[in-house]
Amino acid sequence: MLGHLSTAVFPIFAIGALGFLLGKIRTFDVTAAFAINKFVMLVCMPALCIEFLALAPIKHFDFLLLFGYFLSEIILFLIGLFISKYFFRLSNTEAILIGLALALTNHVLFVLPIANEIFGTSNTLTIVSIITMDGLLIFSLTLIAMDILSNSNRPFFVTIKAIITNPPLIGILVGLVISLNNLELPSGFLFFLEKMGGTATPALLFSLGIMLSYQDKIAPTKLIVSMTIIKLILHPILAWLLIAFLFGGSYPANHSTALMVAAAPSGVMAYMLAMNYNVTVDRISPIILYTSIGSLITVSLAATM
Repeated sequence: MLGHLSTAVFPIFAIGALGFLLGKIRTFDVTAAFAINKFVMLVCMPALCIEFLALAPIKHFDFLLLFGYFLSEIILFLIGLFISKYFFRLSNTEAILIGLALALTNHVLFVLPIANEIFGTSNTLTIVSIITMDGLLIFSLTLIAMDILSNSNRPFFVTIKAIITNPPLIGILVGLVISLNNLELPSGFLFFLEKMGGTATPALLFSLGIMLSYQDKIAPTKLIVSMTIIKLILHPILAWLLIAFLFGGSYPANHSTALMVAAAPSGVMAYMLAMNYNVTVDRISPIILYTSIGSLITVSLAATM
């Protein structure tokens, strides 16, 4: 297990650490981090969404289990939103993105490679289904909410235009249409999507490292500690209760992979959206950092259940 973790975890930390180092020696600055994020948001994320959804075997998903896991994500999102907004008095946009950081995990780059090594690629359909669901529901709804809040002082048609022209949302829609109609994409186009979409998470991790290098304080505060505990301890327990006793479906073998996703660190999507919607990352970035460290233990335990 430790060998599998080291294979997936160390490269992830190395990408972020490289960004941190190059930020510290001022090879890259905050402006560069914003540029990287803009590239990911406008180019890489649409490609990733199209590729993943177009190839997702939706008809083979365990929808009962997915509903249970989705319910755990909604509860985590609401907890993060409520605590951030009403206990720590953060803005609506930052509170939403902290809720997103609790709901979504780093499943594409972190959990999926580990699960492939442990259980084999034929037994990771549950993780693929969760990633697909997260893109279709959690991520897309958050994008819409951010567009609405960012354009709250503008005419209604401006908000609608922002939503329908949002590149990741367009990618999600295109990918879903391709998947539902069983369309076969040309191999060259798939290769393009794979390479372009595959740069999204590494680029975001590198940008995250740069931003952390410019933050004066990344020490754990009450907010960061509480969110880390909720993400790494409450989420796996809640997901286990919902899946094992209420929505486990007919395939108990899928429970371990689903719990691995729940026990994984916060994903970098919240950070990407914060950067692109001009929301401070002073709290979101450390949450991702500390959940990544703590997940070495939680993912290991979840994999054995």
